[in-house]
Parts: sequence; C-alpha cells; structure tokens
Amino acid sequence: MKRFWSSAFLLAPFRTRWLRWAAWSGALAALLLLAAFRTATDAEFTFASLALLPVLFIAWVAGQWSGLFLAFLAAAMWTVADIAAGRQFSAAWIPWANALTHWLTYSLLAVLTDQFRRQYEREHEHATRDALTGLRNRRAFLESGAAEAARSERYGHPLAVAFLDLDDFKQLNDTKGHDAGDAALKATAAALLGALRSSDVIARLGGDEFAVLLPETGYEAAVEAGRKISLAVNQALQAFPPVKGSIGVAWFGQADRSFPEMLKAADELMYEVKEGGKDNMRARRFAPAKSAENSP
Repeated sequence: MKRFWSSAFLLAPFRTRWLRWAAWSGALAALLLLAAFRTATDAEFTFASLALLPVLFIAWVAGQWSGLFLAFLAAAMWTVADIAAGRQFSAAWIPWANALTHWLTYSLLAVLTDQFRRQYEREHEHATRDALTGLRNRRAFLESGAAEAARSERYGHPLAVAFLDLDDFKQLNDTKGHDAGDAALKATAAALLGALRSSDVIARLGGDEFAVLLPETGYEAAVEAGRKISLAVNQALQAFPPVKGSIGVAWFGQADRSFPEMLKAADELMYEVKEGGKDNMRARRFAPAKSAENSP
C-alpha cells in the first residue's frame, strides 16, 4: 500500500491549472528568496547548489522544457544578484561566464531529471500493466482495490466488484491457436473499456480472468453494469466462437472486509454461473460481515 501511494505521488502529472500554478509559484518564490538573501549578504554566501532544487522540481513535475526555462531564470537570478550586491570581478566578462556555467549545469540536471522520470514511468508501467491488453495487472488491481475499500469504509460509500471468466477459452486456444486466444483477450479488454466508466478500475488478473472495481456504485447500478459487461463482452467475442463470458458481481453497501475477500465473493458468484450453464451474469448483495457473524 505504501509503495502504491508513493508511486502515485511521484508520478502525479500536475496537469490541472492550479497545481501547475502552485508548482511554478513555489519554484519562483524559492529563487527570489535565494536572490534576495544573496543580495542582502553582499554575495558573501554561495547558494548556487540550492538553486538546483526548484529547477529539479519543475523538471520532474512539468517536463524538460519547463526545467530548461527555469534553469535560465535561475542562472539569470544568480547574475543579477551578484551585480546588485556590487560584487567585484577582475574582468567584466566573468559574471556572464559564471551565468553561462550555472545555466549549463542547471540545464544538464533538468534534462537528466526529465529522463529519469520517463524511465521511472516506464518501469512503473511495466510493473502495473498487463503486457498483452494494457489493462492493470493483478498487483495494481489489488492495490487500487485496497485503497478504494479503505475509502469506502471511512466514508460509507458503496462499491461493487465484478469477476469475469471466459468460457471455453481453452478450446479456442486448442483449435485456433494462441494468436486467436490473444486476440480474444484484447477484444475483451477493449469491450470492457468501452462499456464502463472512466472511474471504474479494470484489470486482467491472469489467463482468461478479468475483474472490475466499481466505486461508489449502488446495487441497481452494479447490476446494470454487470449486464453491460456481459452484453459488450459477448458481442466482442462473436468473432471467437465458442468463447463467451461468465460474470459474478458482488455488491457491498460499505467495505466491511478485506478487498481480496470481496474479490473472492465475486469469483464465487462467477463459478455459480458456470455451474448453472455458463454465459450469464449473477449479482448479489452482501450483508456486512459483522452482522452475518452475529446473526443466529
């Protein structure tokens, strides 16, 4: 859980206007504060390294070009502060040479920071995404589910978990080959993405198993979502006979158990569908675990 939240923070895109404004305001304020202190102390103290911090921050949250621009501002700030402080140089060109040195140093680190972030994003993507479908993998799904369950328990929001298993998928692999199986999995993923809300969390758990987390969803809406999943997936799988989908939807008025237990409840409902003939959807309300334990 801690790793999930740290990754989410480090990869925060800062794309909203006020977050970008806050990031830039903080960085510029830091540079101005350093310039004012350097001028006030007659350039006696050297804080060139501290000016790197806002440059690195902006390069991380806003990208390479923003980092390069702030690197230029930092170098200019340093030069203006030296001149304003009345610092004496043996030659008139020395402060400009210092400015160039500062800018090149800051710019290099801004570029390296942006490249490191890109590599970090790629590694994070590989660790949390299914390589074939592009959906979340089991690990990322369980982390997202645990976070949503904690939010549901805290605020009393309902949530639902859907478990999808492809019927007769092995038969498709055996008769048409694994390429056809991979195409069916991709078609299933595309159908799920097209049928559900952007706020829903969709994952391929492995093999021919998929799962969906439906946050802040009432029971009737969860049942309707299960029907939409069934319709969309079976339409997508018409090109891959005899594959169909069996779906179980477990609904909780409030998270009262661990998320793996919620997922297991949806999995058991899916198996009830399979035992009843496959190619169907079954949903069920789940009473709070504590209430169930205390009931006679």
